[in-house]
Amino acid sequence: MNRINVIGLGGIGGMLIGPLCRFLYFSQDKAELVLIDGDKFEPRNGNRQEVGLEGAGRNKAEVWKRRLLAEFKMPILSVTEYVTPDNVESLIDDGDTVFMGVDNHASRKLVQERCERLRNVVLVSGGNDYCDGNVQIFVKRNGRKLTAPITRHHPEIANPQDKRPDELGCDEEAESAPQLLFANLTAACLMLNAFYALQQGKLDYGEVYFDIRNNLTARQTRRPD
Repeated sequence: MNRINVIGLGGIGGMLIGPLCRFLYFSQDKAELVLIDGDKFEPRNGNRQEVGLEGAGRNKAEVWKRRLLAEFKMPILSVTEYVTPDNVESLIDDGDTVFMGVDNHASRKLVQERCERLRNVVLVSGGNDYCDGNVQIFVKRNGRKLTAPITRHHPEIANPQDKRPDELGCDEEAESAPQLLFANLTAACLMLNAFYALQQGKLDYGEVYFDIRNNLTARQTRRPD
């Protein structure tokens, strides 16, 4: 059975997970869905996240698992932890497809490095500022890279100046820039588009930039060499 991991269930991941689950269920894709996030829903993020009465103060992965299982009878697991150096090998394995919607470069680098050590993997990573953002796709088949690592053209990921959530102390709080629901939705949609193109054998790019204020998208090939 194929395994699909969704890392980060905030603004982007929360927009992505419902349509992804619906697509897998009705296409009868025999995939196991793994929801990964150590964070909790906060009512102040209700302007861009589906917090709901049952979600406030509760773990995002566990809440989304209950929501989805109520409608779709398919294998769905929740991991109520952040991705760390200690668990990344158990969370991401050979043959997995990984959707990543985290908000820090340190976690992006960690996941990319794990994927590079595998023979077969798909990583689809999305991020955004207030009105613009990008989606990156790293694909490896039989030990051969088909697209560039997400660190190749982004030094801010290759040399992150931030911390993973698990590295923050009790007196530290991750800086959270204002987010726009529509930008989150655009990133999620472009991530799902890339996933579908891969399924159809039609993916011929490695990155997409978008700007919703000007209604623009621009794709880049991102060759592996």
